Amino acid sequence: MANPIKTWFFELIEDAIGSKAMKQFKEEEEGKKKNSESNDEPKQN
Repeated sequence: MANPIKTWFFELIEDAIGSKAMKQFKEEEEGKKKNSESNDEPKQN
């Protein structure tokens, strides 16, 4: 997250909803990235 505005925005949300919820959100986002990467592989019929 090199974008300072994006970093600030996420810190603002983290302060508002709590770090535990933000950590869960980040873990879910990582899971989505991994799932989309595995789905990009060509499927064999």
